[in-house]
Amino acid sequence: MQPLSWVEVNLDNIKHNVEEIRKIIGNSCQIMAIVKADAYGHGAVAVAKTVVDAKVQQLGVVCLSEGVILRKAEINCPILSLGPAMPNEIQDYIHYGITPSICSWEQIKLFSEQAISMGIAVKIHIKIDTGMGRLGVLYTEAFEFIKKVSSLPGIKIEGIFSHLAASDAANKSYAYEQFRRFKGVINRLKKIGISVPITHIANSGAIIDLPEMRLDMVRPGITLYGLPPSKLVSQQISLQPAMSFKTRIIHLKEMPKNLPVHGFLPVYGGISYGRTYMKKKLKIATIPVGYSDGYSRALSNKAEVLIHGQRAPIIGMVTMNFCMIDVSHIPEVKIGDEVVLFGEQLSVNELAEICSTISYEILCGINSRIPRIYVTSLCDISVQPQPL
Repeated sequence: MQPLSWVEVNLDNIKHNVEEIRKIIGNSCQIMAIVKADAYGHGAVAVAKTVVDAKVQQLGVVCLSEGVILRKAEINCPILSLGPAMPNEIQDYIHYGITPSICSWEQIKLFSEQAISMGIAVKIHIKIDTGMGRLGVLYTEAFEFIKKVSSLPGIKIEGIFSHLAASDAANKSYAYEQFRRFKGVINRLKKIGISVPITHIANSGAIIDLPEMRLDMVRPGITLYGLPPSKLVSQQISLQPAMSFKTRIIHLKEMPKNLPVHGFLPVYGGISYGRTYMKKKLKIATIPVGYSDGYSRALSNKAEVLIHGQRAPIIGMVTMNFCMIDVSHIPEVKIGDEVVLFGEQLSVNELAEICSTISYEILCGINSRIPRIYVTSLCDISVQPQPL
């Protein structure tokens, strides 16, 4: 059964984006593809398999459960959980081979104790807070912390990393300050003979604009999906957006111009909740997408869609399950016609600007009940429901 609304994900475009990233970082630098938040709404399993096939070395998720989904899908490459492990998750991290991010002494002690009891060594990455203020060991305490961890039994420090707060800003001074703090810790460790195999700090903004920060590995997120992290980064990389959000017209009708009744009440009070006023006769199409699907109410009376390659405005308030489009200027429109909410010709960034947000939020906000349909040049379109 063909869905009425769907998200189309072009896996070839994701492969292309990996190749573009590889071109600018070179072959000596590893890539950790960030597939957290269900691969930014694109579908983690399908995207992970695609990027592994494109020869990325590692995957990044945000928690244990995301990593387990990938393992159960028989994805066997290294997976780093970027969020901290909880005490009741230690055994599962080890069982599924998910590399934990260490942010505290309490965490690392639990992993060490479990590793000793099992007679194994557990690979870890230590997160350093160089100025994001979110997760990680403070950079002022990181040297002593890592020195202490390096002597713990059952623990192998595979990597240390940090996260940049403003790499996609026009002014890169804070990114450089964070990098200086991070390199300071690395250099102090080297002086006492602690050499960590993988150091990484570069997110999408740094991959594009700050080549000195690429180090041993980079962590592309939004660029993997074909979008720049902001309008302020350079355009030296040729990205192809992977996601399109589409639906179909389910109802059409002619709406007459407002007519007065008893001098003040119109026969047709307007369109949708709040009664958007109509000053002329309109042809209205209804589509089965609303804010419960991730199409924000903030788009009401502001956004446009594509029908037959022509732009058509959303009119009235976006409701929970439906919204209305003025198609008066598209005479050939009919029920069942495809409607593009965003995609190649109508960028998700346009919707993000209307909503005063970023593209990430729009992509991640599309409800998981909307099926993802994966497109490649090698096979037909196939419907893939989201993992629960």
